Amino acid sequence: MLIHGYRGYPGELVRPAEDLFNVGFDVFVPRLPGNGTSGDDFVRSRGSDWTGLVVNALKDLKKRYKKVNLLGHSMGSAIAAVTGCADGEIGKIVYVSPSFENLQMPLKVRLLLRFLSPFTPRLNARWHPNTRQHLHYENAPCDNDYLGNEYWRYYFTRQLHWYYALAKQGLKAISAHPHNHLVIYPARDKIISEPSVALYMKAVGKNANIVKVENGTHCVFYDIDPLAEQQAVDAVISFALSPPSGNS
Repeated sequence: MLIHGYRGYPGELVRPAEDLFNVGFDVFVPRLPGNGTSGDDFVRSRGSDWTGLVVNALKDLKKRYKKVNLLGHSMGSAIAAVTGCADGEIGKIVYVSPSFENLQMPLKVRLLLRFLSPFTPRLNARWHPNTRQHLHYENAPCDNDYLGNEYWRYYFTRQLHWYYALAKQGLKAISAHPHNHLVIYPARDKIISEPSVALYMKAVGKNANIVKVENGTHCVFYDIDPLAEQQAVDAVISFALSPPSGNS
């Protein structure tokens, strides 16, 4: 199961999903509630809705498969950790562009947004389309414009609070439960991945398992640099096909 990130949608994970399927894996890529439809839907969604969908999906998948593996991108990494680390029936977990911290907003701003959340569900933010990214499905540029105007041009005050809460919960889950996992770290992402990987390394110590993608951005599965994208996908496939470790 592949889990997209905050204000994301399944289309962002088409590339790894197709490559995993082509080497023999069944693939499920759910859409988290409130994501990928409209900003109004997102305002009505809660952090517990996002994790609840993944929990329910895991229950269903574990009825049909002996092992379920997880891949989370950005906030999806935190959700994968929260829902999967302590589950003995989960196989491998891949954290891509992990979001256990986000330096875009200082703590004072986070607290202010939390205070404003009952009164102001969203605030305007700067957003410009990035036509250099390579989304891997038909009509992707059109979708990108629509979703940008619905999601990425706003700060959602209440949802940001749940996002940061999930980031902390995910890191705590990783620290408490050793498991068979891989971190894919795009080195050009200084705001989210770099501080998150630093916290991850502090939490797991010598057990860190990291692939650094030197020219990768946060959106590494539809990256500006196709070589960085390929390196990330190759790392996922190699890890997925490798023998399980002793703590899997």
